[in-house]
Amino acid sequence: MKDLTALLIKHYGLHEGNFDLLIEFQIGMGAFGPTPDMQAPGAMIGVSKMGLARSAQIGPLSVDAAVVNPPPKSRMTKKK
Repeated sequence: MKDLTALLIKHYGLHEGNFDLLIEFQIGMGAFGPTPDMQAPGAMIGVSKMGLARSAQIGPLSVDAAVVNPPPKSRMTKKK
């Protein structure tokens, strides 16, 4: 989970702050089975969305954006 959080921090170009992974699940219910006469009630759970949530307190799965995606160093131009 921390690796996925770090990947999203790099994807969004964040350079400061602590973030936690935000996952939204979707649940579907219905009749499932290999054949129509062998169906039984069931449920399927899937991930519908993933994102980042800024964390107010540092937890065990929080990731510091300054550590995993430090800001680029500015280059000084030389005068001729």
